[in-house]
Amino acid sequence: MNTITDVQTTTPEHVMMADLVVIQSPGSPELMEAMNFARHHKKPVIVEIDDFVHSVSPNNPGYAAWNPATLFLHRFVTGFIKANACTVSTPQLAREYFPLNNKIFVLPNYLDKNKWDLSQTKTNDGIIRIGWAGGNAHTDDLKMIAPVIERIAKEYKNKVKFETMGLTHKELKDTFKLAQFADICPNCDYQGEYRGFMGESLDNYPQMLASHGWDIAIAPVVDTAFNNAKSDLKLKEYSAVGFPIVASKVTPYEEAKESGCDVLLAKDHNDWYNSIKTLIENAEKRREMATNNKEWVSKYWIDDNITKYQEIYLDVIKSYNPNI
Repeated sequence: MNTITDVQTTTPEHVMMADLVVIQSPGSPELMEAMNFARHHKKPVIVEIDDFVHSVSPNNPGYAAWNPATLFLHRFVTGFIKANACTVSTPQLAREYFPLNNKIFVLPNYLDKNKWDLSQTKTNDGIIRIGWAGGNAHTDDLKMIAPVIERIAKEYKNKVKFETMGLTHKELKDTFKLAQFADICPNCDYQGEYRGFMGESLDNYPQMLASHGWDIAIAPVVDTAFNNAKSDLKLKEYSAVGFPIVASKVTPYEEAKESGCDVLLAKDHNDWYNSIKTLIENAEKRREMATNNKEWVSKYWIDDNITKYQEIYLDVIKSYNPNI
């Protein structure tokens, strides 16, 4: 089976040689052009999507493209309807987009074992590190949890430290009212209540995440239609590097817990406070959760699940009718 992986370097000749063309989120003119070319030349097309793009928050940087006033959304809907099949990452996303195309398959997010089967680096200095990793589309999520983090930091004083990875100081703005190391005592051992780390490349991200050695990792997300359709990828990443997790009680994380992820779910500030406090004060619980989640995530290595893609792709190819 011939494959195409990069629209930027794909030529018409590549499409002509392919048995199947897979298009990711066909919102751009280039992707729609590639899709129309493939369909014109009787090539089956699969559209894959990982987000509920009809419900992007105005505070999300992606809203500039994925809002009702742009052609991105119109092109995506057109492409999704015309596709011979579609793949999504969650059952909820399949439910949201089933009305557009009833030949829809769920392929969960998987991880590369060679990159993600890592041990975390622990810092045995008596400080409990609570960490969060993510991009600039998640500022609303951090604002939601900020009062809890501030309460925990004040209560435990120098014994607890909060860290983020992936956002700049400008992007965080005044999300947290916490003292940073550089603001307090740059020439002494006191590390402050908060420290932020820049993002990393995809290749380096797993190792850098593991290197932080967080005692507790958090995955807060606001309860919206967009977030309920998202995947459990964050929990898989945290689990792969051995972090105990507290997460929002939203659909993907509830489904992850049902499938075996050992995660504490929180629906409000009291839940968040109590869950984080429980893990701060129970080292054995943290070790147990980390061990359980290492076992859970081992079910989601891409090499062990690649045949699921093959089965779906071959099914689409075999059932393709160029005359329809």
